[in-house]
Amino acid sequence: MCAAALACSQSPENLTSPSASTGGSAAAISDGATLKASAPPIISPVDGITVDNVRPTLVWANSAGKYETIGMAYDLMVTNEVTGIVVYERTVGETPNTGQHQIEAELTKDTVHAWRVRSRVGNELGPWSIYGEFRTPKPVVVAPPTTGVPGGTGFRTPDPPAGQRLPRPNHLGNVQAFSSLNPALLRNSCQDDGGNWNFMDGAVDTLQAIDLRYGYNCKRGNCNDPSKDVISYHWGAGPDEGSTNVYCTDLIAGHCGSNPSLIWNDVTGVTLDSGTVCAVMFTRPGRKR
Repeated sequence: MCAAALACSQSPENLTSPSASTGGSAAAISDGATLKASAPPIISPVDGITVDNVRPTLVWANSAGKYETIGMAYDLMVTNEVTGIVVYERTVGETPNTGQHQIEAELTKDTVHAWRVRSRVGNELGPWSIYGEFRTPKPVVVAPPTTGVPGGTGFRTPDPPAGQRLPRPNHLGNVQAFSSLNPALLRNSCQDDGGNWNFMDGAVDTLQAIDLRYGYNCKRGNCNDPSKDVISYHWGAGPDEGSTNVYCTDLIAGHCGSNPSLIWNDVTGVTLDSGTVCAVMFTRPGRKR
């Protein structure tokens, strides 16, 4: 009676091919394999299906040793079928019955890829599986919010109940993020001393992408005279453009000084106390979009 782990012959069979045990090469198993094991059956993804993300999970059934049941590791290989380049390789441990591995790098979107798997024990390699093909999903196209246009299609906080006002928002962090990517703009924001409107234009665009209630500030309610460092936010119901029901927020401390810096300073009360008003407008006069 033969032991389960041995071939039924005069001597125990070796787990490796003749090439591995004798040093020869002619008897090596097809595709360079040296381990006497079956090729792992691939389970998914296959048949060119489109996977739901760019880091899909590969699933296969475990190899079977020809003469023994042993634990094996598995080599994975993923190829970009457009370029023919191997884009991902990993060796993972065995799990019961089936193996699975989520690819740890993002693959190119909307592209056909192929993958295969083989078993290994130490340096001995089993035969490769057949290839399984799949396509990665297309990029998600997100239309940018409409900014700077009355009645635009971007997000706008709904009107408050009658007789109430929206709370004053604080989006300093968003303006800081914009400014950090464009550090020269703040330093060059003094329009009266050779600077330009690029910082204020970018800040307003950033805020309008969050909420279309934001806009430039009409100084003293005159929308032909936009503030050079203050923005407005409409807190009330009804149309935003030209409304004086706004919070006024100073964005630049030390504007036109030697070291301007970002702030989020409520100047609504100061403005009212001085006998003037703020008003909101979407597009600065003279700005080209």
